[in-house]
Amino acid sequence: MKISWVILISSLMLISCRNPKPRQPVMRTGKVDMSESIAFNKDLLKHEEQLFKIFMEHDTIHTYINSHSGFWYAYETEKIEDSITPIKGNEVTFLYDVKSVDGTTIYSHEELSEKTYIIDQQEFIQGVQEGIKLMKVNEKVLFLLPSLKAYSYHGDDDRIKSNTPLIITVELLEINNN
Repeated sequence: MKISWVILISSLMLISCRNPKPRQPVMRTGKVDMSESIAFNKDLLKHEEQLFKIFMEHDTIHTYINSHSGFWYAYETEKIEDSITPIKGNEVTFLYDVKSVDGTTIYSHEELSEKTYIIDQQEFIQGVQEGIKLMKVNEKVLFLLPSLKAYSYHGDDDRIKSNTPLIITVELLEINNN
C-alpha cells in the first residue's frame, strides 16, 4: 500500500512538471505615453534658457561660454598659464555658493564649507560634476545650470524647489591624484 502511494505521487509530480506554463501578469497595461512629459520638459528648458539669456545680457562683467553639456559658464578667476584639470579618479577640494537666477543666495560657501569630491566616482550636482572637469586649481567659475543639471524635479527638500535653475559659483582649491 505504501509503495503504491509513493508511485502515485511520483507519477503525478512527473506529469505536472512535464510542460510548465509561464505565469501571465494579472493585469496588462498599455503603452506609456511620454509625449506630455517630453513637451513639459522642452517648455521648461526653453523657459530656463530664456531666464539665463536675460541674466547674461544684464551681466556686463562676464563673458559666458556655452558648454557642450547644456549649461553656461564664465570665469571670475582664470589661470591661463596652468593646464592641469581634474580627470576621473582625482580627488578635488572646492568651495561653492548656490544662488537663484535673481541673485538670491540659497547656500553660501561659509555655510556649506569645503567640499571634497572624487571625479566621476561620487554623486554630486550633475552640472558641477561636469563643470569642475573644466577647471584648474585656484580658478573661480560661475555656472548657470538649468534645473536638469542642478536638482531637477527633486529639489533638495530644504531650500531648492523642484525644477529650479541655479547659479553656482565654484572655486577649485586642490586636485589630488589618487
